[in-house]
Amino acid sequence: MLIRSLPRLVLLWLLLALPIGLTALAAGTPATPGAPVEASRVLTARGLAMQIRDNGARESVAQLDRQQAWPHVIRAVSAGWDGWIELVPDLIASADSAHVSALQAALRRGLAHNPHAVLQILDPGNGPVLGGGRICADAGMTRRWRTSVIAGVRKVHDIHLNHQVDDCLAALHVPLTETADSGK
Repeated sequence: MLIRSLPRLVLLWLLLALPIGLTALAAGTPATPGAPVEASRVLTARGLAMQIRDNGARESVAQLDRQQAWPHVIRAVSAGWDGWIELVPDLIASADSAHVSALQAALRRGLAHNPHAVLQILDPGNGPVLGGGRICADAGMTRRWRTSVIAGVRKVHDIHLNHQVDDCLAALHVPLTETADSGK
């Protein structure tokens, strides 16, 4: 009886040995010297929001610099991901001018993917940093982007966003720049 069940026991042992060994190896692996522990963690919008709440935007922006995590944030905002877009006003208020410009450009690209989320964070007074006149301007974007954004913004029917929609549409109806007019 034991001889017949021996292959099953060996198979069970082999199947369990790999996950147990990998878990033990991961638990015993020391952190890279000089690298912050957080650098090995995946950055999430929820985690960054908690960090901003707990430590403030200025410290959170400094940590993004230390962790070299700005490209991840910029890509997420450009993709139009809600949770990330909501963080932009806090980040932009504490970022240096290069990151402010990058976040504005990311919002511009994100507008094509998620106009409602972008419009929600725009300044209803059409301010110079997060106003529709700044974010919605074609700024060298393609004709395709412009057409897509106009259609998307027109579909937003939220009474709380009327000023942002109007500012954005006004900026989009400015004549195309030479770069965008080239059909690129």
